[in-house]
Amino acid sequence: MENKIKQPLYIVALTAIFLVVLSFVKVDYLIEKVNFTIRTVDVLSDIKDVPVEEPAINALNATPLYNKASLNIIPLFRSAAEVIVELFNEPAPAQGVKTPITGNTKQLSNFFEAVKLAKSKSVRVAHFGDSAIEGDLITADMRETMQNKFGGNGVGWLGIVSQDITFRMTTKHSFSQGNWDVASAYTNNPKGLPLGVSAEAFVPKGNAWVQYETTPMRRYLRDFNTVKVYYTNAKASSINYTFDGGAKQTMALKPGAGVQELILKPAGKAKKIKIEFPVAEQATFFGATLENDPGVYVDNFPLRGNSGVDLQQVSVPMLKEFAKYMDYKLIILEFGLNIAGNKTDYTWYEREMTKVINNFKAAFPKASIVLVSVHDKSMKKGSEFVTDPAITRLVASQKNLAKTTDVAIWSLFDAMGGQNSMPTWVNSNPPLAFKDYIHFNDQGAKKVAQLFTDALFDEFNKSK
Repeated sequence: MENKIKQPLYIVALTAIFLVVLSFVKVDYLIEKVNFTIRTVDVLSDIKDVPVEEPAINALNATPLYNKASLNIIPLFRSAAEVIVELFNEPAPAQGVKTPITGNTKQLSNFFEAVKLAKSKSVRVAHFGDSAIEGDLITADMRETMQNKFGGNGVGWLGIVSQDITFRMTTKHSFSQGNWDVASAYTNNPKGLPLGVSAEAFVPKGNAWVQYETTPMRRYLRDFNTVKVYYTNAKASSINYTFDGGAKQTMALKPGAGVQELILKPAGKAKKIKIEFPVAEQATFFGATLENDPGVYVDNFPLRGNSGVDLQQVSVPMLKEFAKYMDYKLIILEFGLNIAGNKTDYTWYEREMTKVINNFKAAFPKASIVLVSVHDKSMKKGSEFVTDPAITRLVASQKNLAKTTDVAIWSLFDAMGGQNSMPTWVNSNPPLAFKDYIHFNDQGAKKVAQLFTDALFDEFNKSK
């Protein structure tokens, strides 16, 4: 019998040679209909001493979604390299500038006094923002840092129907398709549903469900012992739920107006819950939280394509209803990118955001409020990428807004390095932002969170 043991070796060797040769074939072709770019795959890149370029396209790499409201590219998936980095919890690369929180920093004492007791009671933080925080970006790293310092275990707030389930890595979130009426401040609300604290509302059409499952991506998010569901205007009806695929249980809803809190508890620690809503229009639901009391919980509230002014659609009475259950001690407002156009006057923006901030002050009088300024965004000028002039005007407007409303502000623009800093984030090794020169990738989000929490803890240390 002929010995063919060497044939697999020949095949492997020929394949390797083919891939090396292919590395020298320069390809950069855009398929416009699907917005997909074919580029050179360099198998020798790891041993070359050259700057890291944009990751090769693969099944996990970013696929852009164009937002009609803002015309910004929203990265939906992350590169495999970024996922691996997060799995091993590597620190963000050195980039950015240490930037203090300014404005009225004295009012941060409300939050600082609260976290001193976080070992024995829950302390909630609300992080509102645009697409920069969608998918729990930035928020997840803030949460992990705060929970590491002050205690806490759980992801906090989750919506019922969400736009970011395909790229949110901190929780596996799924829901029944086609049998939910959905309303929000960032889309539309044709039935005039009351919007909850997340600026969203959801009504089941019958036999609807939602499921939340933890992931191993973050040490502080791997299980939960309490689920809290928030709703209003309920009929006399019940929901069904199961923990970790176990026996089905039933819980009655409390009829009537006002925000209600339904607490579901497993026998021990759980990793998954499925909630079924069998009756059509049985209530208006707002969302749920996954918790392990006590500790700090940082709730992620992304409003895609929004400037932040639409938060006025959440009424003060509604916010006060939520304050009975979720008495936020720190509210972070991170908006601006979606109004940074060719404008020279942002007076209208300051006026409308003043209303938003005053609404939060009325509903959460013991909350500290921090504005996070818009970050640098580039435009192409000749062969270079430079800061869009609208950005610097908007940063100045946001600093004036903080002064007018007497709250604190942290300049993300300055923390990035100021004028023309975005290209350094795009071209850093590893990259911190995508080639659209607008959005941060996972590593960039981690760096932003680090810079912000460093500034926050500096103020905390001063208050001792």
